Amino acid sequence: MLSLLHLSPWAWPLIGVPALAAAVVALQGRLLFGRTWHIRRAAPGPAAARRRSEAVWLARPGGIQLQGWLTVPAEAPPRRLLLWFGGRNEHVAWTPDLAGWLPDDCALLAFNYRGLGASNGWPGETACVADAHAAADWGLARLALPPGALHLAGRSLGTGVAMQLAARRAAAGTPVASIALITPLKSLRAVLRRNPLTAPLTPWLRSPLDSLAAARALRCEVLVLLAETDRQVPHAHSHHLVDALRRAGSAVTVHQLAGTNHRSLARTPAAMQHLGSWLPPTPPAAHSSSR
Repeated sequence: MLSLLHLSPWAWPLIGVPALAAAVVALQGRLLFGRTWHIRRAAPGPAAARRRSEAVWLARPGGIQLQGWLTVPAEAPPRRLLLWFGGRNEHVAWTPDLAGWLPDDCALLAFNYRGLGASNGWPGETACVADAHAAADWGLARLALPPGALHLAGRSLGTGVAMQLAARRAAAGTPVASIALITPLKSLRAVLRRNPLTAPLTPWLRSPLDSLAAARALRCEVLVLLAETDRQVPHAHSHHLVDALRRAGSAVTVHQLAGTNHRSLARTPAAMQHLGSWLPPTPPAAHSSSR
């Protein structure tokens, strides 16, 4: 066998480039979902004093444990549940801050993706969407709520997970009541194609998070919040998704918030206030059908 020490200099790129590409493909789940460095808090909302929060865990097959937080109204049982999906590198321990901006009858649940925070396992679209479905069922059962009381919200990467979950539940006959999308991407593949370094790897992408495809299955109320400046997800991508949702029959409300960027938008008081005031009530039929 030819020793590596005797390879010609021109041979190293032929070995190194495919090896690097293979490593990126193999590690893409970690690269795409990122890791949590610290918890970025937000301003507590006006209802913060009327909330009670607790750390919760969700057991998944294969010994996976997902770390999460459930925040509920302190004075009365909730009538609806908002399930939050974080963005890349996002530690969702901050979400009790968001709960203080929600209506008094709304609970908030969020879990860290696999490999983020204290959640173990390896992230990827298939695993994380399955986890999202389990989290929705767990939250509804924990709060004794019917399927129609479920609302979804996601930021950036989390909008892709939320859209996939919404499409899955619609196909199963248990559609969500609404979806809030903060700086939404039309697909992860479209975002990666914008970067010359990541564009060549898109054919091997195992987590495309194709929200455009998912939009065709949805007919619900949708809120889209856009940053004034967004270098990660172009406004054109978000508007393309809005058009697809409207063509499918969803009622979409769009707001662009001044003085915000991709990173800051979700935690600004204006964005949280928009989400809380927009969140549609659960139809009475959803509660009566569960009894």
